[in-house]
Amino acid sequence: MNGTKTISLPGGDRSARYYQSGKGQPLLFLHSAAGLPGFTPQLEALSRYFTVTAPLMPGFGSSGEECLHDDVLKLVFWGWDFVDALKIERPILVGHSLGGMLAAEMAATEPSRVGKLVLAAPAGIWLDEHPTADFFAMTPQEIVAAAFHDPQSELARTFLAIPDNHQAAAETTIARIKGLAAAGRFLWPLGDRGLRERLYRVRAATLLLWGDSDRIIPPIYSEAFQRELTGAASVNQQRISAAGHELFAEQPEATITAIVNFCAS
Repeated sequence: MNGTKTISLPGGDRSARYYQSGKGQPLLFLHSAAGLPGFTPQLEALSRYFTVTAPLMPGFGSSGEECLHDDVLKLVFWGWDFVDALKIERPILVGHSLGGMLAAEMAATEPSRVGKLVLAAPAGIWLDEHPTADFFAMTPQEIVAAAFHDPQSELARTFLAIPDNHQAAAETTIARIKGLAAAGRFLWPLGDRGLRERLYRVRAATLLLWGDSDRIIPPIYSEAFQRELTGAASVNQQRISAAGHELFAEQPEATITAIVNFCAS
């Protein structure tokens, strides 16, 4: 992946690949189970206001996946080891989906080290009456139908596109399979992996962002997260209209504006 930097992490033969750009207050962006194909236009937009650092999680480009052993706490320690290696002080944590779960876990584990917390359609808790989509059992077409406000849009179709070049197509397919396998370590079986009982430890002011049309993790989960964030300095909820689970891609301007305004408040 062009543009990535690499840094060694403490505690063994591990390294992390990451993107970094911008200036100002540090912001750590934690990606979803879809991975992070590059320093996206949305991250570029955030980098006009913040120093944005976006690591690739183990299994998505960084090493050390084999050391995590399906243990959420080990993934959390990986996140803080990465922050320590770069000497980032009190970052704003912004996490999307799987990355939202990791951001929430990091904020609960080290509450005094987080500036602010932005959870965009985070995974990590479970409501029996409102089950999340089992995207591990879904076809790519079904995932797109659930993840986008308009599954017929050109943007949605690009998520299904496979390069014409045979080698590039094979690499794309392998990357998707590896990404789902890595995400499965921490999201499967679907349900609460213990985050709910730790959310009370979060102290940072928190923004819960959701796409109104999210059919992967329904927007009602925003209310569930707010109920559990009893120790947070404040909790704001904001819905993004005409957006599904991929709110950064579908409504980038509204999503970035919401984050910037929250961090400036």
